[in-house]
Amino acid sequence: MIRYILFLLMSAFLLPLPPGASETPDWENPGMIGRNKLPGRATFYPFQNLSSALTFDRTKSEFYRSLNGDWKFRFLEKPSDAPEGFYRTDFGDTDWPLLPVPSNWQTKGWGRPIYTNIRHPFHADPPRVPRDANETGLYRLEFEIPKAWKEKRILIHFDGVQSCLTLWINGRMVGYSQDSMTPAEFDITDFVKTGKNLLAAQVIRWSDGSYIEDQDFWRLSGIYRDVYLLAVPPVRIADFSVRTDLDEAYRDAGLSVEVDIANLSDRTASDIRVHLKLWDADGRPVLERPLRGGTIRPGSETTWTMTAGIPNPRKWSAEIPDLYTLSLELADGKRTVQAVAVRIGFRKIELRNGQVLVNGAPVLFKGVNRHEIDPEHGRTVSRETMLKDILLMKRYNINAVRTSHYPNHPDWYALCDAYGIYVMDEANIESHELWADRNILLCNDPAWREAFVSRGVAMVERDKNHPSIIFWSLGNETGMGSNFVEMAAAMRRIDETRPIHYESRNPAYSFTLPSFDVISNMYARLPDMITLAEADPNRPVILCEYAHAMGNSVGNLKAYWDLIESHSRMQGAFVWDWVDQALYRETEEGISYPAYGGDFGDTPNDGNFCINGLINADRTVQPEMEEIRKVYQFIRFDAVDLTSGLIRIRNRYDFLDLNGMKLVWTLLEDGIPLEQGAMTDLDIAPQTDQKIRIPFRTPDPAPGSEYVLDLSLRLRADAAWAEAGHEIAWEQFILPVKAEKQTVKPESLPPLELSEDSSGFLISGMDFTLKWDRSSGTMTTFRFEGRELITWGLRPNLWRAPTDNDEGGGNRAFAFLWREAGLDSLRMEDIRTRVRPLSRSMIRIQVSARITGKSGRSFPWHAEYTVLGDGEIRVVSTYEIGKDFPVLPKIGMTMGVPEEMDRLVWYGRGPHESYRDRKTGARIGRHGGTVREQYTEYVRPQENGNKTDVRWMTLTDDRGIGWFVAGMPLLNIGAHHYTLETLTAARHTKDVTDGPDITLNLDLEQAGLGGDDSWSPATHVEYQLEPQTYIHSFRMRPVNLIKTGVERLFRTETVFGDP
Repeated sequence: MIRYILFLLMSAFLLPLPPGASETPDWENPGMIGRNKLPGRATFYPFQNLSSALTFDRTKSEFYRSLNGDWKFRFLEKPSDAPEGFYRTDFGDTDWPLLPVPSNWQTKGWGRPIYTNIRHPFHADPPRVPRDANETGLYRLEFEIPKAWKEKRILIHFDGVQSCLTLWINGRMVGYSQDSMTPAEFDITDFVKTGKNLLAAQVIRWSDGSYIEDQDFWRLSGIYRDVYLLAVPPVRIADFSVRTDLDEAYRDAGLSVEVDIANLSDRTASDIRVHLKLWDADGRPVLERPLRGGTIRPGSETTWTMTAGIPNPRKWSAEIPDLYTLSLELADGKRTVQAVAVRIGFRKIELRNGQVLVNGAPVLFKGVNRHEIDPEHGRTVSRETMLKDILLMKRYNINAVRTSHYPNHPDWYALCDAYGIYVMDEANIESHELWADRNILLCNDPAWREAFVSRGVAMVERDKNHPSIIFWSLGNETGMGSNFVEMAAAMRRIDETRPIHYESRNPAYSFTLPSFDVISNMYARLPDMITLAEADPNRPVILCEYAHAMGNSVGNLKAYWDLIESHSRMQGAFVWDWVDQALYRETEEGISYPAYGGDFGDTPNDGNFCINGLINADRTVQPEMEEIRKVYQFIRFDAVDLTSGLIRIRNRYDFLDLNGMKLVWTLLEDGIPLEQGAMTDLDIAPQTDQKIRIPFRTPDPAPGSEYVLDLSLRLRADAAWAEAGHEIAWEQFILPVKAEKQTVKPESLPPLELSEDSSGFLISGMDFTLKWDRSSGTMTTFRFEGRELITWGLRPNLWRAPTDNDEGGGNRAFAFLWREAGLDSLRMEDIRTRVRPLSRSMIRIQVSARITGKSGRSFPWHAEYTVLGDGEIRVVSTYEIGKDFPVLPKIGMTMGVPEEMDRLVWYGRGPHESYRDRKTGARIGRHGGTVREQYTEYVRPQENGNKTDVRWMTLTDDRGIGWFVAGMPLLNIGAHHYTLETLTAARHTKDVTDGPDITLNLDLEQAGLGGDDSWSPATHVEYQLEPQTYIHSFRMRPVNLIKTGVERLFRTETVFGDP
């Protein structure tokens, strides 16, 4: 392999071109990938000796110097504004401010962040970019070259610069680079001197490379990843490649190491040797072997190869990420001149019988797409934040990540290796607007071929030694053309061991299928997935994007995985996407809030379409993650015979047995533990089932109580990514044990008094009084034990603050149809109120009305409120909704309660919010918290906080006084400090302000969330609410929990006929 030496020889003939020297600048020339830039190589660092290399801490190397820190910076509106000679050593920069490197200058007060999904933020005319509106950053930094480096070759390494970089050292132009997401490395030996040196750089926001960096993300600029110097010996390890293989039994391994040695000295290196060592994860030596030694002529490069058999090594997988340490020592004579170390994994990837196999197993890729984003620092993401992401993924059963849509920071792959995440590594190519909107296929234009090929090659060369990388991906949303075919071929010449992925968004794009190794698609509906699977029996089906997690979303997830797990060639999917791409912005009052497109004055923009994460920008989790954790879990539980406690456990891990786990079981009575135990004898091998008997005692059922067997599989000991006790999987079963509620006859209740006048009536009981207004048809006061329990009375409600998915689809969007039908402005008209005693302790109020919206559409509504002597109100409301209405947001009632009644307890699904198509991950139990804790703070405020399958609830003040409400049989509930009108109008979190009271929603049902995508009405039909007749029943009563335990309330029910 002689590419490194040839490159340096050719570089000597490349004349530097300062700004303005060429009619066509480098940044408008698609054939100019780099000037004097070194070829791509694997990520490794040179050390002075083996012991230092084995620390894996580059700061311990004498041959490494970080240049991260504060650099002099000058912001320009366009490249031509650069002052003449700004790169010279005698140029005055004392008035230049400082900018931290790495960073994006738009997050540090210069320029403007721009968010667009598809549209370029400038007029697209490839390869030309704006000359007069093209933000440019000039950088200057003084750095020192130590005397100890005098005999070394000096390299400077930029891990990431967007979008293009021109570099000068000591006033002389060194080179130029494009491709914002892979390194730019230059040999600056001939440009530096011992002691102080001056670096100058020009970074331009838009270049011809921007046309293939049209990803759905914030458009940011700058030197945003690490910058460092390396000192390497004249005869050095220029690169190396590690490959592993397994035999047919997947037991014994083969190890192949290729080492590229370059001699950049002026002498023949006659006694060069490379020594290889291998240790297992416990530090035990496994292999020690010299590679061939020999003579290397000046200005030449050679490749030495070593192969060895490794008997039965520990295998690497996401489940058991065993890593080995491989070191290479380069000696010139008897003296070690360079040492490097890398962690490797033994694993094998195959395509066989239409499946991708890892170590012989057809793994399921339970994935997410991940952009690199930090709410404060933009595309500069710290290792600490990367680790947070990894730990969250592992804890929530996510085992795969797609680096959408570009190679990530090198540290990300090392973390995936160490903690166990399968990676689809994606090249930095997307040309969405040109392909989708203008039918311009740069992927089929020979002028852009080198730009495409070089990006794939740079990614593979850098990342080839990471065991976590299972797939290479050619890019995203660029169409199909010959450049991709050439790119794939070039990548395979470097690494033929990994399958190559490229999506074809529409199943009709069948012509893309034969070119690559994975049948992929975005946002395929369930029938589309079957079509994809039938298109070609020889390749797996993996959705590179699905479950668009914009706002309150990720409905229907279980349906996707039921299908995937039922079809052997469907092998997974990647949620779009991992983290909200929000950037922090401050109000004039200094209040920070997560911002999206348009909030920085950026035009054009795509609003909050960047807010698609399962987690918030600050890495706190959203409720969707609980659905992910449950649906993605690798353990299944089946009830074989609940009466005897017989359960089947299905271990769906591919490599991990359950010996390191314990099963904690709990018998719950109405959400309260009755009995608990733990079982540790779980010798269940991967992909096997086992029946076990849970030794609970069948309870003697209390009246009206429900009994649930809760199973929780937990870690027995600490893991690298979670502490002992962390829950791996769970399931619940409702036991077939039941006793009817205790019944009370109305005549046994205290008497009621009724008084009427023209405006309304008053009903009084032993410790309560309620007033009813005839004209509005609603209760206006309810006093209990001297305290007011309402601020406004029950009224029908069909509206919810639209979710992002509700808003998707233009004039077909659910929210558009709802507003068109007037569901956001419903009012009661033609109200008729009637009251009549049924007995001494029962009074019935009947209200009928037409519910009318601003559209003029209306429907009849009837309600009966039966007031009992103990204060209970039995509510039965009927909604006769005609076919002139669209599918509905919800069916329910709403009321106001005093703000001090902010203690919510419910028995139903929780503790987080849930919806009819996203409740698999919510446990049945007794949950509670303050009303404020029920608020899910979505970046664009919208419907949130709903609880499904609620049997009963209490909402009280800190003295236990308030309301008890029970479904007949079940409710959806929600309680909030803000009004529905406030939430609907809000555009940012800062807009959501408390109202004067608490809004309590008591709903029969609420529509599902959808999530197949966010740009069409995607809620599955079975989770929609069709316009028809609905009957909504529940009972509510005032309560003092100190005097009356909640068990008595839900176990007892007053029974009466229908007089």
